[in-house]
Amino acid sequence: MAIIETLQPHHDREAFDCGRPALNAFLQRQARQNADRNIGVTHVVVPAPEAPEIMGYYTLVTRTLECERVANAARLPSGPIGVVLLGRLAVDHRHQGKGLGRRMLLRAIRQTERAGREIGIYALALHAIDDAARGWYLSLGYGFEPLLDDPNYLILPMATIRQLELSEG
Repeated sequence: MAIIETLQPHHDREAFDCGRPALNAFLQRQARQNADRNIGVTHVVVPAPEAPEIMGYYTLVTRTLECERVANAARLPSGPIGVVLLGRLAVDHRHQGKGLGRRMLLRAIRQTERAGREIGIYALALHAIDDAARGWYLSLGYGFEPLLDDPNYLILPMATIRQLELSEG
């Protein structure tokens, strides 16, 4: 059974290939630097503890977005609102179609909910790389909502997250 760890130097970033050059390049060239600067944390799926193979990864960072971009902005204070951004999510081509993407997303949602118990977080946010990715997130039925000014920028409000039944896994 695969496990999820934070990205470490022993993980083989160069061998990872999800079929999307931009997502490969982020993992290979930027993810560790972001972690070293405390501006993003990348989590990797590996086949066993301390294994070098990366089966998939996702990155979480904090951001703000202007409440006017959100459909229910009338219920929010004006100005920026805090979100957790799912900056990247990718599965190596050898492991696609096995549910790893969904598993990583669920873990990111759970992490956002836990953090939201301690600090003000309005939503988990993400920018889908294309219409197919957007369709995948929407098809899961978790309650992602598009922002008013960008249909590929999706948010999952904390109120919705707290209504989901999120099993560990």
